[in-house]
Amino acid sequence: MTEQPTEEDMQKLAAQHDAYQERAEAVAAQIDAIQTSIFECEHASNTVDSLKDADDADALVPIGAGSFIHAKTTKSDRAIVNLGAGVAAEMSADAARDCLTDRKEKLTKILAEMNTTLEDLMKRVQAIQTEANKQVQARQADQAYS
Repeated sequence: MTEQPTEEDMQKLAAQHDAYQERAEAVAAQIDAIQTSIFECEHASNTVDSLKDADDADALVPIGAGSFIHAKTTKSDRAIVNLGAGVAAEMSADAARDCLTDRKEKLTKILAEMNTTLEDLMKRVQAIQTEANKQVQARQADQAYS
């Protein structure tokens, strides 16, 4: 006869399950944020490309709180790109596109790593669920023979 799992064993499994589940949810939220950043890089890069050679292009300029104003661009061959840590730099449209493309590539690599991490966490959650089910079945079998 196999050794019956204790209540403490079941509590440990539940705690491990909860910890992995919480971590998986946090990683999923990070993945969403990274995907949003990748989309923003693509959108900004496409906008820089479409405005690069335009003279007096019409644009909607965000002014905050989801509001925009109509404006005409005067220097569409230049862009100001956020470099991080609250620092931005003005650069040519081509340099801005290259910077955004580089950022997108780095984010895509991070996204792949995060997806791998999420898959690993989900495998661990499933393994714990399988082990918990086995322990519950063992308890039920032992109780049936008692």
